[in-house]
Amino acid sequence: MERERLPVVTHYTRNNLMERIRSALRQAGHDPDTPTIEMLSELDHLHGGGFATTEAQMEVAEIPRGSHVLDAGCGIGGPSRFLASRYDCTVDGIDLTPEYIEVGSQLNKLTGLDDKISLKIGSVTELPYENQSFDVVLCQNVSMNVDNKAGMFAEAFRVLKPGGIYTMSHLAEGPNGPPIYPLPWALTPEVSFLDTPELILTMLGQTGFECIENRAEAARSRPGGGPQPGTIGAAPAMGDDMPERTGHSARSVQEGRLVSMMIVAKRPA
Repeated sequence: MERERLPVVTHYTRNNLMERIRSALRQAGHDPDTPTIEMLSELDHLHGGGFATTEAQMEVAEIPRGSHVLDAGCGIGGPSRFLASRYDCTVDGIDLTPEYIEVGSQLNKLTGLDDKISLKIGSVTELPYENQSFDVVLCQNVSMNVDNKAGMFAEAFRVLKPGGIYTMSHLAEGPNGPPIYPLPWALTPEVSFLDTPELILTMLGQTGFECIENRAEAARSRPGGGPQPGTIGAAPAMGDDMPERTGHSARSVQEGRLVSMMIVAKRPA
């Protein structure tokens, strides 16, 4: 059967993204022609916690060295490069935003990691990979834009090897009313699909995952497991209003409008 045509995604697209990144690096005192993983980590982890939260998630998920990882919703490839360089992983990344894939691939080449990372355009609800291809599936703050979470979880389960790890960060619906918009992943509620923590965990269990845990508190307790002050941030990739949007997210969590989740689960061996 012919695959469904992927939607054209413009929600996250910025004009001249690579030049914006180069300019941000230059203004921070870096050489944009020879970027390192450390330089890029100031701007290429496209979620509120930045690099420090990515680092904490890999630790609490206990990602094995040398794993074959799927970065599902890879953005411009920050977590993929971190996994390839720190954990010696081979990484496939997929994202719906064509410009992110183009720029991420350029950054992989500039950092000498293009032989370990392969990025392509695609959807987390229709993964273009064979069954049982990956040791780990990583998904960072992507699911808030995914209405079809049952399909997303089923696809992650399908491409994981038996005993494989699924780790997902998500901001779920809190008990104290709707969150404050605009948010990092959505300017308006129409493109924000939060669901309750209970529903998320139930759906994962129904998919077949086991050992399902929300390790958000463990991640926050790790040294550096939060936003890093003094870094460039995600504005070059996601918009100059990102400080306002991340501020709304943090306030919504504090007020119980959003609930932080960092899920670790396994496909049965």
